[in-house]
Amino acid sequence: MSFVTRIVKIEDSEIKAIEVLSLTSESTLLYTSLNYMKLLKNFLQCEILIIQAIENERIIAYLPLAFKNSITGTVCNSLPFYGSNGGIIISPSSENKEEILSALNVEYQKLVAEKNCISSTIISNPLDGEMNQWLNDNLAYDFVDERIGQVTFFPELKENLEVDLLNSFENPRPRNIRKALKEGVRIHSSNSNESMDFLYKVHYDNIMAIGGIPKEKRFFDLIPSFFSDNEYKIYISEYNGERIGALLLFYYNRTVEYFTPAVVEKYRNLQPTALIIYEAMIEAIKGGYRNWNWGGTWLTQGGVYDFKKKWGTTDNRYFYYTKIYKPEVLNATQDFLLKEYPYFFVVPFSALKKEIKND
Repeated sequence: MSFVTRIVKIEDSEIKAIEVLSLTSESTLLYTSLNYMKLLKNFLQCEILIIQAIENERIIAYLPLAFKNSITGTVCNSLPFYGSNGGIIISPSSENKEEILSALNVEYQKLVAEKNCISSTIISNPLDGEMNQWLNDNLAYDFVDERIGQVTFFPELKENLEVDLLNSFENPRPRNIRKALKEGVRIHSSNSNESMDFLYKVHYDNIMAIGGIPKEKRFFDLIPSFFSDNEYKIYISEYNGERIGALLLFYYNRTVEYFTPAVVEKYRNLQPTALIIYEAMIEAIKGGYRNWNWGGTWLTQGGVYDFKKKWGTTDNRYFYYTKIYKPEVLNATQDFLLKEYPYFFVVPFSALKKEIKND
């Protein structure tokens, strides 16, 4: 074996070298980037370890793992928080990929055993079908949860970009965009604290209105501490000088991440979100980005799926591979797991023994 494996903490100085490897593949997403993982560690108050494969003092592969402790034990995710895609990132030029991947898998199993984990979940990357297949064939797992990763692959940058992009969408998206323009909706971007506060307030109102759980304000407040201005952007829509909507996007590698949309309810019919997305896509294409990742959609979320589909998306399946090490975890309730392991995936809720209650 011409390479060695080692485990480093997210805080270690040598961890910076993973970013070089991460950008060697166009399929690598925001979630396994150094800045995003550092944000997760701070926000989730968890431990993040990176299993690396090293060859000639160069990182040729890595597997990020986050660990969360609670009264019932430790849970491992790659990675936690709203379906952050993890898994193994490996150099496209590696000749002995199978050997490297197998070695990282062995170290992964050792580490979760040492941590005495009750469960562990690897979330695959919707843009890396080859790695997805390898994980499916080689990981030890008890449950598989499927998601639809919807991605818009941008058209080439040409003189008639705006028209080509508009024509790539299905109705009613072009109609929505034209309506917003006709009504006089205007779009600009701003990463100011005021814009972030506005985004959060409207996001909170939107999610509470449908009985959901909003992202926490502290997550949004932490973003400027871990990302530079060119790595994220808040788009704002205005109507007659009043802010009526917002959208938070992250930019990494060749992909734009659609992260948090928000719209003031009484102005929803003006279609400000459609215009924001359209103008943000145009700017992204001009900036050299190739993909727009809409994030994961559950198989049961027909309405969400249809909304994204109208934006010319392609379906890219990805999976949650979960291994249970302590079967007692299946006796827990959904509420208990959400409280003890916030934002971590412990086990598919459908696998829980619902008749057993926790105090």
